[in-house]
Amino acid sequence: MNTRAKVCVTDLDGTLLHSNRKLSEANRKTLEELGRMGILRVLATGRSLWSLKRVISESDPFDYVIFATGAGIMHWPSQELIFASDIHPPEIERVYKLLEELDLDYMLHHPVPDTHYMDYREKHGGVDFWERISYYKAFARELDPAGIAEYQAATQFLAIAGQDREDIYLRIKQELSPMTVIRTTSPIDFASLWIEIFAEGVNKGSSLSWLLDRFDLTYQDCMVIGNDFNDLDMLDLVHHSYVTNNSAQYLLDRYTPVSHHDEDGFSEAVRHWLMTH
Repeated sequence: MNTRAKVCVTDLDGTLLHSNRKLSEANRKTLEELGRMGILRVLATGRSLWSLKRVISESDPFDYVIFATGAGIMHWPSQELIFASDIHPPEIERVYKLLEELDLDYMLHHPVPDTHYMDYREKHGGVDFWERISYYKAFARELDPAGIAEYQAATQFLAIAGQDREDIYLRIKQELSPMTVIRTTSPIDFASLWIEIFAEGVNKGSSLSWLLDRFDLTYQDCMVIGNDFNDLDMLDLVHHSYVTNNSAQYLLDRYTPVSHHDEDGFSEAVRHWLMTH
């Protein structure tokens, strides 16, 4: 094993967890072994902190958690928030106007760490949209357009479009530059296009970079495994990047493929990394 192997970073849904949204015994043992080896274990997820804690406990073997696609970072054992980035009023109004013009269903999420609170705007109300609202039912309310100027901060907007609407994603990305616009596949129906909009510079990769700088580590010290487009920024950042074989073909062609997430591809990637690097 190369002594430079210092940080293991994994996405959550579709990567570390099985389809039943459980941490398998094999993957848990791999995480525990990494801890005994002194290797930092970083979880990087698009989930809000509240949603994350529905599937991962505070006692689970992680050192740091990047959540809300990079908008927040928490030291997991102590539950201390060590980094946060929000969208501020001018950008909030800018995003709001564009999403209204595009006639999309969308949600506006409250600032870190309370990103599970959301205000939603229904235009078409597809099944995927209402499933997500139902998931956050206790924390969701309808957005009042007349009050948009009153928002002082937000973590993100999440707009929902059909799976073939790449054109909408590209337009939003262009018109909102330099804000961060990330496309991902719905974890609910595994088809709808989710378009996540954050403050400039917010993504899993930039938050990982911040964390590596904090410990004076280089990208060569790190491995990353993911399965979706919101993992691209961190997959591109490091020298040792893996994707589970349930990933989109674009990702499979670009990074080192390992087994399906239901077949503990995470543990396979870790073994490969430790043996070869």
